[in-house]
Amino acid sequence: MGFSFHDTPEFLDQVLTEHPEVDFVQLQLNYLDWNNGVIQSKKNLEIARKHHKPVVVMEPIKGGTLASFSEDIEQIYKNYDSSKSIASWALRFIASKEGVMTILSGMSTLEQMNDNLATMSNFVPLNNEEYKLVDQVTKTVLSKPTIPCTGCPLNIQIPDLFTAYNSQILYGESSRYQTWYQDHTSDDHAKANQCLKCGQCEGVCPQHLKIISLLKEVSNVFDK
Repeated sequence: MGFSFHDTPEFLDQVLTEHPEVDFVQLQLNYLDWNNGVIQSKKNLEIARKHHKPVVVMEPIKGGTLASFSEDIEQIYKNYDSSKSIASWALRFIASKEGVMTILSGMSTLEQMNDNLATMSNFVPLNNEEYKLVDQVTKTVLSKPTIPCTGCPLNIQIPDLFTAYNSQILYGESSRYQTWYQDHTSDDHAKANQCLKCGQCEGVCPQHLKIISLLKEVSNVFDK
């Protein structure tokens, strides 16, 4: 008996503490989400390991996102070993982690299925040099310009709303980012489209961001 989990490490810890009868947990794990502030792949895996629960992995290739990149990024992998597919790096990264029981990889072609079977049938864990390559690719992908924000004196949770926006820009649409947005625009916290355009936040922003117009972009994505 197990369950699919889409929340914080703290809540996963609570659930597994209260329900030790659970046999496994299904988590979204991939190297691009490893340290993502919303998904928190690494921390959720650590909690599952803390409770000695094996993990079924969903989104190991992030809906195909980790199967192809721009040519300059793919070349990082190809220069090391041109025989390996781009997707195989994502599978091997996850399969190299302790506690992983099963990896669920969506496939839409026979070629993709054969590639995944070849990767796992002759599985070789990542070595230290390969981990460095994955880290290099991750940093290159995440270097895409997003909205930086360290804080705001108003009740709109600007850093958290920008986190949801940045995640959707980097990783593609997901109900998880909409949920994150909703969680941070509930109770006494206003939505992005409720900004009064007073400019107070822009006056104290250390990055000198055009927060009013950026909140409008956030609203266009989430306030539908």
